Amino acid sequence: LNNSFHVKVQSFLATLYNDRSILENHHCAEVFELVKHPSLNLFHSLTETQRRDVRETIVEMVLSTDMGNHAKIFNNWKRRIGQDHDLHKKKDDQRLALSMAIKMADISNCGRPEHLYLKWGQKLAAEFFLQGDNERNRGDAVSPFMDRFAPSMAKSQIAFMNYIVIPMFESIAEYLPEMHFSVDLCESNKNYWSQNDDSL
Repeated sequence: LNNSFHVKVQSFLATLYNDRSILENHHCAEVFELVKHPSLNLFHSLTETQRRDVRETIVEMVLSTDMGNHAKIFNNWKRRIGQDHDLHKKKDDQRLALSMAIKMADISNCGRPEHLYLKWGQKLAAEFFLQGDNERNRGDAVSPFMDRFAPSMAKSQIAFMNYIVIPMFESIAEYLPEMHFSVDLCESNKNYWSQNDDSL
């Protein structure tokens, strides 16, 4: 169930996090509750100042994976690397680079070899269809791309790659040229869907 679903049904989590980055906030909160336990406290050797800095960085990184924040973060990234590529000196630049790294990892499936991409794509489709089933059973309209009776994986994946993934991967490859292979794999995976339209 994605953030939009939680907002639509006004779930407890939607209320708790005021409809903002619901799942991302929840995941951060759960992790930091867990590390309060002595056997799980990864930060026990840090000073209080270091612990605060690590927590702020992790929270910023995880919240950046909310696709509702994508345009703002990506535009900040493009503006920043348009100035220069030295992102090592300022904390804000470091956190922006880390946020872009986790964003890339979050949607990295599109940049994997086809056999892996399709395997994980099936899992994504199954997750989408479960939400669509939930919406249908509630009597709600089924969200786009989540209706198992009207499959549209090809359409959704091509649009996602064209408008989100490829522009972001190209921009990261401008900063880290060694990452350009991910752009090539995205183009190859997009081509797969051009030849295998599941909505026909």
